[in-house]
Amino acid sequence: MPSQEYESVSLNTPVAKVMSVQPVVGNQFHNLSQVMKLFAEYPLHHLPIVDGQGKLIGIVSSNDLPKTFLRLCDTPNKPAMTIDDLDRAVNIVDIMTKDPITIAADNSIGDAAKLFAQNKFASLPVVENGKLVGILSIKDVVANLVDQL
Repeated sequence: MPSQEYESVSLNTPVAKVMSVQPVVGNQFHNLSQVMKLFAEYPLHHLPIVDGQGKLIGIVSSNDLPKTFLRLCDTPNKPAMTIDDLDRAVNIVDIMTKDPITIAADNSIGDAAKLFAQNKFASLPVVENGKLVGILSIKDVVANLVDQL
């Protein structure tokens, strides 16, 4: 498998240069099975949740899904559940991280690296005027800085 080529960047490079644009998104009306399908169909670990105007309202991590299942299964005498039962039992708004920390496209990769180091998450939604314009992951930052080593 050929390796992906990355342009040499520095810590001062704007986030816009290395972020993923037009990320896959969910909305507050998606049910659990729809969100699970998005994680299964696309190579993502974080799903930004937007409202009808494209405003970021939350984010769901691939780690949130097993935690949700464990919470549902950790009920005594819990009957077997179908996908429809799960969809009725779980509201995406309840499992997403509301108002996640974000970064602007003109902030630097260094700014993003500081946020990653100070917090326990691996992606940052990139927002301009409240609207989602991209997503930046630790992988994006590391892959683009590797030439600096």
